[in-house]
Amino acid sequence: MKKGIHPEVKLITVKCACGAEHKFYSSRENIRIDVCSSCHPFYKGSGGAGLIVDTEGRIEKFRKKYNLEQ
Repeated sequence: MKKGIHPEVKLITVKCACGAEHKFYSSRENIRIDVCSSCHPFYKGSGGAGLIVDTEGRIEKFRKKYNLEQ
């Protein structure tokens, strides 16, 4: 790597809106995020992992067509 052209990278604390703090390496000083793995529904298991939003009935139509059970 060429010297003097890369930004300095240091260990910082990223703060989420839910109050959780995570440690990362970054060239920025302060990073604030809205959603993290502590508060996102996908990681908490409250709907994101197995939930598919189907507003037009496509999944049910597919299941009926191929005789699949839920």
